[in-house]
Amino acid sequence: MTKAGAFRAALDASAYSVRRAWAYSPRWLLKSIVAYLVLAVTPAAQVLAVSWLAHTSGGTAREYVPPLVALTALLGVGQVMDQNSNMIGQRTENRLRTHYQDELMRTVAALPPQRVGLAQTSATIQGCRSSLHDLGRLVTSVVASVGALVTAAALCVTVWRISPVAGVLVVAALLPNLLVFAWEARMQDEAFVPYGEWERRTEYAVEQLVSQRTATELATLGSGVVVAEVADARRRTADAIIDRILVLLTRSGTVSGGGTAILLGGALAGVVVGGSGGAGIAAGIVGVLSGVAATRSAGFSFGRLISFAPKVRAYRQFVESVSPSVDTQIRADAESVSARRLTVTYPGSDVPAIRDLSVSAEKGQIIALVGVNGAGKTTAINTILGLLEPDSGAVTVDGVDATALPLAARLGYFGLLTQEFGRYEFTVRDTIRIGRPDGKATDDEIWQALDSAHAGDFVRRLNDGLDAQLGSQFGGVGLSGGQWQRLALARIYLRGAPIWILDEPTSAIDAEAEQQIFAELQRTKSDRITIVVSHRAWTLKGMDHIYVLEEGRVVEHGTYEQLISQQRRFAQIFAEQVA
Repeated sequence: MTKAGAFRAALDASAYSVRRAWAYSPRWLLKSIVAYLVLAVTPAAQVLAVSWLAHTSGGTAREYVPPLVALTALLGVGQVMDQNSNMIGQRTENRLRTHYQDELMRTVAALPPQRVGLAQTSATIQGCRSSLHDLGRLVTSVVASVGALVTAAALCVTVWRISPVAGVLVVAALLPNLLVFAWEARMQDEAFVPYGEWERRTEYAVEQLVSQRTATELATLGSGVVVAEVADARRRTADAIIDRILVLLTRSGTVSGGGTAILLGGALAGVVVGGSGGAGIAAGIVGVLSGVAATRSAGFSFGRLISFAPKVRAYRQFVESVSPSVDTQIRADAESVSARRLTVTYPGSDVPAIRDLSVSAEKGQIIALVGVNGAGKTTAINTILGLLEPDSGAVTVDGVDATALPLAARLGYFGLLTQEFGRYEFTVRDTIRIGRPDGKATDDEIWQALDSAHAGDFVRRLNDGLDAQLGSQFGGVGLSGGQWQRLALARIYLRGAPIWILDEPTSAIDAEAEQQIFAELQRTKSDRITIVVSHRAWTLKGMDHIYVLEEGRVVEHGTYEQLISQQRRFAQIFAEQVA
């Protein structure tokens, strides 16, 4: 980015921040503008008061008391407004930061599933999160910059009356800092995503040390220090990116500071040489010294504008790249789902993850996908859901090509429970109502879902029932893995979608509870289509049809009894369990 480009970006970011502030915090924005403008004209007024006082030197009390009172009042105004402008600015910043954070989180919530797991997306989100504080501060920097310009212009006019050369040099003293911060903006722009990526990695490592589940494991292993070392190494990598910028800026800041000092020194010389007597010299010196403070303030404020501009641009690009969230409408019914001759190849791979794969199921059926790790089960599921685009083949629901549906509409057919189910440490009620896109559910509906997932009994034993806080890291109830999994299954019951995909739905549950859950699935199977991924032989006995995957292909299919009797791949996989 060129220096001119940096200034244009700063202007664009400034306009954006003012528009947002006016939309979401107009009263505090107006207060901030008034406070900074009063503060801006105060130094020039003080110069005039000093000149007035100097001209009354040697006069009577009647002559010097009024300018002395005026100067004292202006000093008081400067002190009061300096404090008030900071407080008002902070309150404005807090309100805007809250708004930006809410907007960012809603944008993240609206991300299509295909973008959620991408490394670039995660790094950008982390960068945006790290920038929220600066985004909130930007509008006060805009107001402060305008105030600094007003201060410089007013000082130029007042000092010009004493020495035109000094007046020009007071304003020119702003330029060195502006050039330095334009350079900083270009470097920050280049560092935004790499820094965000290492910030994300650092936070992840730290989270493992404080999250109850992983922290307990690390404490048991006695190896928490290893993760601490990883977090420290990642933090140092992130800091190195910023340190490189700061080192260069320190050197350039020394040069720009010297240039500013020379310009202000020239202004002082102009006052001394061109001043109109002692009164003019006194007033001019006060004006130049005020210019020192104004230059420092202006350089800081303009520097913020320029250095924040890349962050604003990255934030805007991310927020505007995501289409507004379309509420997923849960479909009432589905009679059939079919995947026909699917082939999927991941980017960077020459070998398809699944090849010519076909499966189908009808309402009232429970079918299973089985195979060793890497056989293609997860790829098949993600393609059926629409999270992966097939190279060839098609997925149909009730005979209609699913690709013709918007993703939100397509996902409305499905309820998905994965092995990596979420352990949301909210209240029980909030943890369950996540199952519905709108989050709306009556307590009776939640209890019914909990009972269907055989989680109602242990929730009733909690002191606060549906209002019980889950997760001991927040002072709530600690749950076993099986209890968490039952809550995850309850979310699927509450969702009520017509097609269920359950990936190892009872992997963390004891055998007795597992039997109860599968018995419930069998009892209610007529309400839906159910697709199960399982590695436990006994759970497959009640399946209406089983598809055996090997290296991305369906190598055999049939009922449990048929597959066992054929003594082929299915029998090999489950030989130990059925022995």
